[in-house]
Amino acid sequence: MNSGFLLDIQDLFMHSRLPDRWQLLTVFLYFPLGLAVAILRLFIGLNAFIVSCILPKMSAVRSVVLRIICTILGVVVTQEGVENRVHAVKVIVCNHTTPLDHLAVDLVLPNIMPSVWDIPKLLNWALGYEDLGVKQGRDVLIQNAKKHCSDSEIPILSYPEGASTSGKKGLLKFSTWPFSLDQPIQPVAITVSRLPLVNITPSPVGSRWWTDLMWFLFVPYTRFHLRILPVQTRGGNENVDDFAQRVQHLVAETLQMTPTKYTSADKVEYVKRHFDTTAASPVAQSPQQKSFISTRDPLYNKCRQVREVLPLVPLDVIQSDLVKTRCVDTTITNILEGRVAYTPETENTTAQTKVQLSFCSASVLPQSRKASWEASSQGRMKSYQERKAEFLDEAKKRYLQKHASL
Repeated sequence: MNSGFLLDIQDLFMHSRLPDRWQLLTVFLYFPLGLAVAILRLFIGLNAFIVSCILPKMSAVRSVVLRIICTILGVVVTQEGVENRVHAVKVIVCNHTTPLDHLAVDLVLPNIMPSVWDIPKLLNWALGYEDLGVKQGRDVLIQNAKKHCSDSEIPILSYPEGASTSGKKGLLKFSTWPFSLDQPIQPVAITVSRLPLVNITPSPVGSRWWTDLMWFLFVPYTRFHLRILPVQTRGGNENVDDFAQRVQHLVAETLQMTPTKYTSADKVEYVKRHFDTTAASPVAQSPQQKSFISTRDPLYNKCRQVREVLPLVPLDVIQSDLVKTRCVDTTITNILEGRVAYTPETENTTAQTKVQLSFCSASVLPQSRKASWEASSQGRMKSYQERKAEFLDEAKKRYLQKHASL
C-alpha cells in the first residue's frame, strides 16, 4: 500500500466534541462555571480586538499585551525553537488544527493571512487578513503574494494543508502555492491541548468556527505549543512539489505524525459522506418505505443511473451500496464483479420498481433460453448460476456501451 495512504482519512479527524465516560461527568459539573466564564471572556475579547487594531502589527508591546489578554481568555501560547527564527523570512507555513491557529502564531510571529472572505478591507486588516486575490485563482494569488513579500515587512502565514485535522495522527498533503513564491520557508509545528478534566475536542469534523470559538471561551484554557523549525530553502534541482513534500515530512516528523497524500478536497468529500451516512442512519421503516426513494433524497438520481444499467438488481441492494460508496460507477462495478450479493428481481417486481422510480429502461435479461423448473436442487442452482452469468454479461455490455458513448 502507498505510504501516503497508510491511514484511513477518517483517522485524521475527531468526530465527537464531548469526551466519553467519567470525563463527561466532569464537563457536566463544570458547565455552570464554564458558561459564566465564557460570557465574561466574550466582553474581554472585544477589548483584545480593539487593542490589536490600535497597536502596530510588528510592535513588541502589542505582542506582550495581547499574550496577557489571550491568557485571560484561556488561550495560552508556548514556544520552542526560537533560535530557528529568521526575521527576514517572509513566508510561514504551519499545520492546521483549529480556527485560532492564526491567533496563536500571530502572538509569536506577527503575520497576515490571505483572505477568502468578502468583507470590508478595514475589517480584513483588523482580523489580520489581506486580500491577495484568492478567489481570482492560483496565478493571481501567487503574483500578489510575491508583490507583498517584496513590499512589506510582515510575513505571510499559510496553512498548506488547506483544511484542519485533529493534529493527532496525520497531515493532509501540502498545497504548493506558498512554495511557489521563490522565498525561504519558516515551518511551524502546532500542537493543541486542554485540561484533561474538561477535555473537549477543539474542532471536530464539520464544526462551525463560531461554535469552536465559544468552546474556547468555555474551557479553563487551551494550550497552543509552537515549535519553530529551521528555515527551509528550495534546492537547485528540486521542483515545487518535492519542496512542499519535504517540508510536510519535516513537520510530520516533528509532530510524530504520518504525512499523507489526502488533500483538502478529500476531506470535503469525506465530510459529505460522513454526514450523508449519518442522516441516512436506519430508522424504523416498513419494507414498502425501504423500497421507495423520495425524489428529494440525494441518492435518488444515483439510484436511477444504476438501475438504467442494471434494471434487475433490487433497489434496496443498490441503495445499501450507494450509502457506502456515494458513487454510481463504484456501485455498478461492485455489483458486476460480485462484491454485492443479491437475487435478480422477477419481471413483476422490476415493473413495480420502474413505476416507483419512473424508469423506462427495458429488461436486459437474455431471452434465448426458456425458463424451466429443474427437478433437483442442484439443477435449479446450476440453472440460476447460468442465468445470472448471462445477465451479468449483458449488463457489462450495456455498461460499456453507455460509457463509450459519453
